[in-house]
Amino acid sequence: MRAITITICLLGVALPALCQRGPAPYYEDTKNIPVSPEIRADRTVTFRLFAPKASDVVLMGSPGILEVLKEPKHLQKDEKGVWSLTVGPLPAGSYTYGYAIDGGLRMPDPSNPNLELRRWGATSMFIVPGATKAVFEERQVPHGTLHIDTYDSKNLGMQRMFYVYTPPGYEGAQTKYPVLYLLHGNGQIEASWTWTGRANVILDNLLADGKIKPMVVVMPYGHIPREIKPDPTGPADPMAIEKELLGAVRPEVEKKYRVLADREHRAIGGLSMGAAQSLSIGLHNLDQFAYIAAFSGGGNRAEWEKADAAVLNKKLKVLWLGCGTEDPGFNGVKGMDQLLTDKKVKHVWNESGGGHSWPNWQVYLSKYAPLLFRD
Repeated sequence: MRAITITICLLGVALPALCQRGPAPYYEDTKNIPVSPEIRADRTVTFRLFAPKASDVVLMGSPGILEVLKEPKHLQKDEKGVWSLTVGPLPAGSYTYGYAIDGGLRMPDPSNPNLELRRWGATSMFIVPGATKAVFEERQVPHGTLHIDTYDSKNLGMQRMFYVYTPPGYEGAQTKYPVLYLLHGNGQIEASWTWTGRANVILDNLLADGKIKPMVVVMPYGHIPREIKPDPTGPADPMAIEKELLGAVRPEVEKKYRVLADREHRAIGGLSMGAAQSLSIGLHNLDQFAYIAAFSGGGNRAEWEKADAAVLNKKLKVLWLGCGTEDPGFNGVKGMDQLLTDKKVKHVWNESGGGHSWPNWQVYLSKYAPLLFRD
């Protein structure tokens, strides 16, 4: 009994001591986390950062919010060490941003858990709502499933990953579905089309509205090395991504998922770097793809100049190009449109406002997807 009593007494002393913690270190003190971004009903937005020892904080984007603000903006510091800046009213839509502190590289907003994952560090993101919900905003509709697949690439000698969207009802059916290979841009990763672009939300909404056919969407990694600085000993073959997509990703997808494996039920499309990759891979493999889209990016004009217009018109059910007039690459993409027009190649040209950012790419996907896999 005495031993039991001693044990209880020891526990009675030890437990409170274990539960007591000292003050949080300054870099983890949640009392210092300000509200940021604060999005108001009038569509003005206030950004805040607690950085009492900083001497300069700049709001920037990549390009994100800079497409509206036109240039980086300096935050102002108060007596408590909180830096702040109010901008707007901003047009409704999605935005990415970050801070550059004391001349350093951009960093995400520590107050904001919503991140744009990128190849060299995340940036932050937020949505300014409009009068009605945009196509990329969640609604009470049936939702598809996101899958993350890893595989060992024999071509590249490394482990790789791709994301897959399957439509609502996929798990409970035996149906085979058409497949869209959706490629990201430079500096982005395989998660970008869903984490930032909300492609899965867009597809859910379009399906619920009866605007698209149910499809599987595959989002692979478009760079060779994972790191931002390439390994000088790594593959230098400019065709490496094409070989990886066709020789490794596609067989893995067709083994694991119920997808139709003929060209009439296979599409490709992408943004920026992914646009150029899509135009190149699609043109080189007209026997495997009946649909090609390029969002804010052009292809190899010399290759398309040599291509036989009659073959393109026979093989391609949809060739889709889109770019914003404020995009730095607009003239190049418009030049591709003009080349195709001069060659009398059937295609869709979508000229919009805005620049090289997600608000355009999200809309482009919502316009391209309804054209796919129609008899």
